[in-house]
Amino acid sequence: EQPERPSVKGIPVRGGPQMLQLSLDGKRLYVTNSLFSAWDKQFYPENVEKGSMMLLVHVNTDSGGMSLDQNFLVDFGQEGNVLAHEMRFPTGDCTSDIWE
Repeated sequence: EQPERPSVKGIPVRGGPQMLQLSLDGKRLYVTNSLFSAWDKQFYPENVEKGSMMLLVHVNTDSGGMSLDQNFLVDFGQEGNVLAHEMRFPTGDCTSDIWE
């Protein structure tokens, strides 16, 4: 049985997690849901139609666990059918620089 599809700010999350960037303190995990447009067309056509998203997952580094932030949503569909893939922290660690 499939789990219920999560929503953020009343908008159902489209696709699945693709690109991840963990904050330097390890407490915030930013997630986009587009990989490559050719794959998105095949596996996540709703992303191609409505655009991708960026979400925030809070990581509890003290007692464990993760939770989806219900107040953070970047819906790239508001720009059209934009497919956001990578994210980079300007002052991030080396994992932010591997795509330059």
